[in-house]
Amino acid sequence: MSFVIGILILIIGLWIFFYIQWRVKFKKRGKGKIPVLAYHQVSDSFSWSITRQRVSQFERGVRYLREVGYKSASISEITNSNHGKDDKKVILTFDDGYEDFYRDAFPILKQYDFTACVFIITGYIGEKSDWDYNWGKYKKRHLNWQQIMEISQAGFEIGSHTVNHPDLTEVSVKHINYELQASKEILENRLDRRVDFLSYPFGRYNRYVQAEAERSGYRGAFALSLNLKEKKFDSFSIPRKGVYLLDSPLTLDMKLNRGRLSWVEEMKGWIINRFPGWTIMLKGSPDYDKMKPVPGRKD
Repeated sequence: MSFVIGILILIIGLWIFFYIQWRVKFKKRGKGKIPVLAYHQVSDSFSWSITRQRVSQFERGVRYLREVGYKSASISEITNSNHGKDDKKVILTFDDGYEDFYRDAFPILKQYDFTACVFIITGYIGEKSDWDYNWGKYKKRHLNWQQIMEISQAGFEIGSHTVNHPDLTEVSVKHINYELQASKEILENRLDRRVDFLSYPFGRYNRYVQAEAERSGYRGAFALSLNLKEKKFDSFSIPRKGVYLLDSPLTLDMKLNRGRLSWVEEMKGWIINRFPGWTIMLKGSPDYDKMKPVPGRKD
């Protein structure tokens, strides 16, 4: 009995600790900026990942956004001046570029007249997700070029998610440059359109990575939850609110509206994104010495 009480005290203590962290460090930054949601997988196939959503779950969320009056905004709008208080816009983003986006999410978004930005890992286009660590070898296939081009031609935006999805804070300067520049170049050459935005793999970055992203020609880059160290909006650490397996229209509303309980979703996202997953620890950084040239790049 005492053990159970101890566990409860520990849980309550951790909750109070994170709540104090939130109240002390999290400011109302970027007020008036268009909210950005971050999705990963949309599929009914089994996955260990909590970042996925089931198809019916995703459809309910998108339908809710439409019913309460939200409209899609282009990612370029995030760097513009503040939008009006009554202008209900939202930016939808999808990291990793899994094939299930084309099969399951793309039709739903078109049905409800939404667009999105899909961030592509260019070294795995049309391939399985060998960059990720998958318990039980549950590999996901990535979008192929034909699917990416169809998505782009439908008015959806395409962004970079690097070549190999490494933790950019843990690779050399040379390889940071390669990951940022090569992925941008490959997408622009193939799609014949500018690629202005980047999504940091695992949401991880530092000041040097931000500076290199800007030098590589990006207009901005997306992180995940708010950065406690940032006191104002930064176009190279644009925060997003992750949408996960346990989310519903209710929690979407809490993410998008700064109501009395919105801090719960902000804090939940912050806690989840302090732990970038097992992949960084178990897979490590890519072995660039054994890597083949990436198709689609002009060397």
